[in-house]
Amino acid sequence: MKRTVRIIVALTLCAVMAFLPLSGTFAASKKYQSWSKSQIENKIAQYNKENAKLKTEIESLKKEQNQQGAVLAAVQKKVANIQAIINTYNAEISRINGIIAENKEKIAAKEADIAQDKLDYKKRIRAIYMSEWDSQLKVLLDADSFSEYLQLQKLTEAVSAKDKKFMEALSAEVEELNAINEENRVLLEGQVELKNEVKKQQDELKAQESEAAAIYSSISKDLSETKAEVSENNAEIAELEKAKKAIENAVAQKGNAAATFINSNTGFMWPVAGYYTISSPFGKRGSGSHSGMDIAGGGIAGRPILAITDGDVYMVQNSWTASMGKSGYASYGNFCAVNHGTMTIGGQAAKYQAFYAHATSICVSVGQHVKQGQVLGYVGTTGNSTGYHLHIGILKNGSWVNPYPLLRG
Repeated sequence: MKRTVRIIVALTLCAVMAFLPLSGTFAASKKYQSWSKSQIENKIAQYNKENAKLKTEIESLKKEQNQQGAVLAAVQKKVANIQAIINTYNAEISRINGIIAENKEKIAAKEADIAQDKLDYKKRIRAIYMSEWDSQLKVLLDADSFSEYLQLQKLTEAVSAKDKKFMEALSAEVEELNAINEENRVLLEGQVELKNEVKKQQDELKAQESEAAAIYSSISKDLSETKAEVSENNAEIAELEKAKKAIENAVAQKGNAAATFINSNTGFMWPVAGYYTISSPFGKRGSGSHSGMDIAGGGIAGRPILAITDGDVYMVQNSWTASMGKSGYASYGNFCAVNHGTMTIGGQAAKYQAFYAHATSICVSVGQHVKQGQVLGYVGTTGNSTGYHLHIGILKNGSWVNPYPLLRG
């Protein structure tokens, strides 16, 4: 979800300012050489406005993400609950299957008993049928008296009653068998309905879970992209701010080019163009001594510090904090020291070194060769300082000397 065309600004503050006091040009990338300060400010404002909208969108997406996350968690919980129900149903189905298996065994045994009973009863009926015609006669002939005949007849009737009872029991067994079969049928139908209902609910919840997960993933992706866009915008803002600062410095340097003073007797350049107020001179100060001189003046804060002549940087401190204290090199705050080499001044050759101290920041590094007028840093108030100024100290053959005659004459 890219909403803007990204700008690549290849500017670094110190590189832009290199040699500017002499040339007065703005060393921007070709694509942005024609950009003005107002154009850059408008672009920064545009990015800030877009970031405000994006931040509102991020908050909205976060809320939506939380809401959809709750929906997804609820659906997942439902799925887990349905799975628990399915497990219970499966256990019940297993129990029913066990009952059905037991019933089938009972049915098989009962059918075997009934078949045997039927066979035995058929044989008995056949025997009764074959002998029924003379049964009463045999009873009468075998009886010794009429009373014995009556007793034998009752016995025969009892046998018939037993047959009747047997038939009733047989009918009851058949009914029981039918009841077991009916129970199995009902159980099996219940299983089918149960399985179908469980599958229906499970499929429905799985669909809901997939939908909720897809929405959550989409929101998370949008949120990540939006955050990334804010980060990209911030990076571009930082680059544009550098470009703006470079333009401001380039303009300032160009405007100060005419005001930059080079001492014709020594060849040294004044280190802060247009500012000549000395707030603290070289020499005795209070109970001690001042190894350099302090250049100050209204509006000097942030002004470029210029190399007084060509040389090589041999010392840099660029991360001063109050915790470092105000003694030794820490007293200089952010500073750099440049070896300006051997120069012949007034017919006398000597080695010169210079310290540029109390800067807001230094933009050169140890080992770097610098040209006269090149920006070394920006006037600040770091270290043992009570206000914005440049402390410049010059060593001649290793001893501190008054910088003013060398720089101003």
